[in-house]
Amino acid sequence: MLVQLVVANIIVAAAVTATLYWIFTRLKDAYFISLTEEFAISPTKLNSMFTMDVEQSLWWGIVVALALGIALSLLLTRALLRPISDMIRATEKIGEGDLSARAPSLKGELGSLSWHLNDMAGALEQQEAGRQQLLRDLSHELRTPLTNVKGYIEGLEDGVFTPGPEVFKVLNTEVARLNDLIDDLSELSLSENIAGGLELEPLDLKQQLAGIIAAHRAKMLETSFRIQLAEVGTPQALYADKKRLQQVFNNAISNMIRYAIPPDRPPTNSRDGEITIDWSTPHNVKIRFENWAEPIPDKDLPRLFDRFFRVDKSRTGKSSNVGLGLAIVKRLVKAHAGKTWVEQSQGRFSLNISLPVNAPVAL
Repeated sequence: MLVQLVVANIIVAAAVTATLYWIFTRLKDAYFISLTEEFAISPTKLNSMFTMDVEQSLWWGIVVALALGIALSLLLTRALLRPISDMIRATEKIGEGDLSARAPSLKGELGSLSWHLNDMAGALEQQEAGRQQLLRDLSHELRTPLTNVKGYIEGLEDGVFTPGPEVFKVLNTEVARLNDLIDDLSELSLSENIAGGLELEPLDLKQQLAGIIAAHRAKMLETSFRIQLAEVGTPQALYADKKRLQQVFNNAISNMIRYAIPPDRPPTNSRDGEITIDWSTPHNVKIRFENWAEPIPDKDLPRLFDRFFRVDKSRTGKSSNVGLGLAIVKRLVKAHAGKTWVEQSQGRFSLNISLPVNAPVAL
């Protein structure tokens, strides 16, 4: 590019010089002819010498000007191209796997390009960090049930354990835990690759939620948990993917049942949870899943949507949960151009979902 810019500048300078030279020679000849005619002067050797000296001076001026122009063009072009060279080196490092490489901060159009390049590098670095963390979490989640299964199998081989219902129940529990993890990972993978793949259709939110609550009735009876469903405001048209929202609501209701505070614990003796569909906000519908639950440290609230994240004190020992439910919820809601957030106040925990209404989601 440096050579191309310098050659381009030389061509422009040569074209301007040739044009000026042509104009000068035409004017020179015209003036000499006019002078000789007006004053009746015949051309002499002195006139020829004068013309030759002027042309030589002109040519020397052209050569010096071109040399100076080339030198200045080379210096200025190199200065202009240096940031681009730095960005090229940064992209090469990123391509080689060094995601910490960054382009220099600049101004103008190059500054905008540099900012976008650094933003892309930062996003790639975060994705790589997330991928590595996912692999570490996944290996940890797989190691525990596999270690337990291996221990029981070795115990059966060595005669430490006697085959019986208790041993088979433990093995079945660990295998079920592995199956749950695989299912959740499959759902998470689908939720991260559905952009443009949503099948939008008008939905009756209350009817769909009522059906999903009914599907969880057996688990609710087992844990003495009840869910009240309410609707506020005038229902509007909601275009969404029925299957994907069913995943969202299933995960949300499962979390309500799993983490509901026991009935004999303060601040309440109630096991009721509430789902509220709120249509009062213009252009959006808000769905709130709320129940009594163990308090969560404020610093951990934003991380509840992270993959494999579980609050250590209040949610340890929930072996059926691997911390993917809310991560799936967030990605599926985001695919619908919606938002998710959590709140807690005086023992009440709520998962909030906001979805656009009145028109199909633009993907």
